[in-house]
Amino acid sequence: MFRILRNISTNKVALTQLKKFDFKAPKMCIDQKPVVQLNSVEQKVCQLLIDFTNDYNSEQKPTEPLELRITGGWVRDKLLGSESHDLDIAINIMSGENFATKLNDFLQIHYDRYNLKPHSIHKIDKNPEKSKHLETATTKLFDVEVDFVNLRSEEYTENSRIPTVEFGTPEQDALRRDATLNALFYNISKKEVEDFTGRGIEDLSAGILRTPLPPRKTFLDDPLRVLRLIRFASRFNFQIEDSVKNAMSDKDINKAFYTKISRERIGVEMEKIFDGKTPLIGLSLIQETCIDNVIFHWHNDQSIIDYNEESNPQQFALINEIYDKNILNDHLWKVISIVKDRELLSLQLPTLFDKLDNDQSFKRMYLLSSILLPFQNLMIIWNPKKKMNNTIPVTESIVKDGLKMSKNEAVVVSQIVNGIESYYELVYKFKNDRVSLKRSDIGNFLRDFKGNWEIAHYVSLLNQLLANNEAAMNDYSHFWNFIFEEKLDVCHTLRPMIDGKKMAKILDLKPGPWLGKLNEYSVTWQLDNPEGSEEELLDHLREILPTLL
Repeated sequence: MFRILRNISTNKVALTQLKKFDFKAPKMCIDQKPVVQLNSVEQKVCQLLIDFTNDYNSEQKPTEPLELRITGGWVRDKLLGSESHDLDIAINIMSGENFATKLNDFLQIHYDRYNLKPHSIHKIDKNPEKSKHLETATTKLFDVEVDFVNLRSEEYTENSRIPTVEFGTPEQDALRRDATLNALFYNISKKEVEDFTGRGIEDLSAGILRTPLPPRKTFLDDPLRVLRLIRFASRFNFQIEDSVKNAMSDKDINKAFYTKISRERIGVEMEKIFDGKTPLIGLSLIQETCIDNVIFHWHNDQSIIDYNEESNPQQFALINEIYDKNILNDHLWKVISIVKDRELLSLQLPTLFDKLDNDQSFKRMYLLSSILLPFQNLMIIWNPKKKMNNTIPVTESIVKDGLKMSKNEAVVVSQIVNGIESYYELVYKFKNDRVSLKRSDIGNFLRDFKGNWEIAHYVSLLNQLLANNEAAMNDYSHFWNFIFEEKLDVCHTLRPMIDGKKMAKILDLKPGPWLGKLNEYSVTWQLDNPEGSEEELLDHLREILPTLL
């Protein structure tokens, strides 16, 4: 497979070297027995489940009494003082579907007590191809989505992250999880937190991410756990325990990403990292653990990769080199080093951080474009069956096929990456030869970015800072000010002053290809004559019309 292994020796940026982020992780105040504070709806849900459990144990008298626990992120978040809507109930002696069915029967009998109509039960069947291997049942209680699944143990094979699942004990269920602080249970009947790993409460209090089992085994079983722990570190500003972080860089785990993890799952985790409050922490850990090659990989279809190696050898070799020689990893380190320095950049670029803090789409595309700059102007063959128009920028493929993000985001990112030099050339010309620049030269250039020119502006500037051209900050600032002074910031919304039908009627001509060209000339004229009238525009168009027919 294309570039499975990588040279791990590279620059590493430790999180301790990063300046403090504005975001502060919530701190957990606990004593020997931490207490979970239930809100009013959770109290109703838990009381209903306690009543049902007592009724079932009293009537059925099972060998092992029925016992229910809320698991996972809900317990973690509640102990951190945050609300959580992720209510997963683990059952010790029956499947999720069986339990949910019996609970519905109980509600039908006791409707007067709870004033709660039974809801339909949605069963998620086993489906290894989509990782739905748990036979989870989902229903609603007091308008809250609740998932029911049995406690389980898992066994993994060498080539799949989809385990063989069996009924398990609470301890087995806790040990199979990605981190000790995600392995805490809330025993509903006992109304207490249970820590079967023996480290979860302590690690949550200290803000430490640690795997319940040896990290290498944990990550080889399911490499996605590497990315999940990075996401949690980014979300909560927690530290990953040193031995766990070291295991993340293991070459066998890096290889396992290709064989065990779908691009969709990687994409989901990366979207959460990008959309979080402190994505630079996650990106720093990706760089430090050297998994940038599997995260920002350009395709997962081996036939496409093989075809490019054979039919697109020069571009393929250049793409390969970016990964193999750690060019991407070193570049990522430099990007993080610049973007994290708010004290420096905020003096000249206050609007950048306003955008990064408040516009999720801007933040995601800005960071992706900045990260993927080494792939500028490199192309791949995306469809070997097509003879014409069968190439796309590799950046587009990384975003669309590697991260499974939207086609629109992929196109925008590739356009920005491939347009940064042209943007710099325009800024340079604006600085040194402003007289020869028409307003329409700048406006039409910005219009090509279809409303994303601000991202292009900041990414192009970042590219100059990466080249140690700090003087460019003033040049870009002056150019930015001119755009807003001239009201070109919204030039992508500009439409021809006279629409096509009206234009054809006025000129007494049938619509044709000439009309599209005339519209382009109309917009250009309007950019150069922002105060111009329809009559003046018509006089101009009548002059150039003969050249278009």
